[in-house]
Amino acid sequence: MSRRLIISLFLVFLFVAIRTIPVYAGEQIVRALANLSPMAALALCGGMFLPQRTGVILTFGAFIISDALLNFHYQQPLLNTYSIILFLGFASLFVTGYFIGNQAGPSILLCAGIGGTLFFYVFTNSAAYFYDPAYPRGYSGWIQALTIGLPGFPPTWVFGLRSLAGNLVFAFAFYIVLRPQTENAGLYTATRAA
Repeated sequence: MSRRLIISLFLVFLFVAIRTIPVYAGEQIVRALANLSPMAALALCGGMFLPQRTGVILTFGAFIISDALLNFHYQQPLLNTYSIILFLGFASLFVTGYFIGNQAGPSILLCAGIGGTLFFYVFTNSAAYFYDPAYPRGYSGWIQALTIGLPGFPPTWVFGLRSLAGNLVFAFAFYIVLRPQTENAGLYTATRAA
């Protein structure tokens, strides 16, 4: 087993733990760590830096495992509308990362991280607007979903800022560990399509 694969598996385990443990630890920790999840960064960087098969298995394996644990905790079906929406959002980030590929230096990663976070924020909150009957129908309800959210919950823009912070921190951590080294760039390009 290669060093890169061992590090990747450790990161996936860590990412699953970071996404799920706060929920099992209690309400205060959930509120403190809400949306500081590494999953979007894993999807983006998995598409960028891992060989295609490995990237798909690790990225979506981590998503499926953590989502199953969360759905079990919240007594939701394993496959539900929200899980499908999240899966589509992460798949979009993965494909974006794949097309960016090994061209990703720190500045491209920063732009992709910010753009990916904005896309994911608008995509998931728009889906919440259409999916959740608590939002009023029309433009004002959609704006509410994108800004203040529903009463009794923190504003969605707070979740958006936390997502941005988490995505950038985790994306750069992933970049530091998995970026192609100059001497390995040719091998990286050749094995990426495998």
